[in-house]
Amino acid sequence: TIVSFQSNFITVRRADGVLLTAGVAPHPALMLQLVSERKWKEATRLCRFMKDASLWAGLAVLASMAKEIGTAETAYAAIEEVDRVFYLQQVKSIPSPEGRNAAMAVFCHQVEEAENILISSGLIYRAILTNIQLFRWERALELAVKHKTHVDTVLAHRQRYLAQSRRPETDTNFMTFAQSVEVDWPTVQEKMSAEIEAERTRPGAKPYA
Repeated sequence: TIVSFQSNFITVRRADGVLLTAGVAPHPALMLQLVSERKWKEATRLCRFMKDASLWAGLAVLASMAKEIGTAETAYAAIEEVDRVFYLQQVKSIPSPEGRNAAMAVFCHQVEEAENILISSGLIYRAILTNIQLFRWERALELAVKHKTHVDTVLAHRQRYLAQSRRPETDTNFMTFAQSVEVDWPTVQEKMSAEIEAERTRPGAKPYA
């Protein structure tokens, strides 16, 4: 049983009641202190010096939760998490800070927070797209109908997804809207491109630096 964990020392009680104290490496505690002080460069240097995969993994998670994209990318690259590095590189290409913050929330499995960030920022298209990318089809359609925008975009992606997986449409909502909404891929793609440009030029938007 752990009795205490102070500084770099841990005290445990054995089954016979005897207390044992042992020292532990100070580096994880030091990294946590640097992160709490938002000293990301120093935390990264510590990991590079120690060359410890577990330390890098800890920094990767903490940086992701803090939406420190560059530090997270560096940490995941150090432990060869290629898929996560690729995702973070895509996040960096999102033109608005709100969009990037939402994407990092998704990365940390905080989907509701991501959607709230986007809707409160007026980025309705990106909120719809995020749900599409997560295969949350019903929610994507709900948002599109509620905000009266991109219903055809949701239907187009849904139809392509079902065609690729060779499955028929079984959702009554999608079947109903498919009868009344025309889906034209060139038109959908033009609208999507226009949304990205609108996000890029909106007040407060700035590229990742």
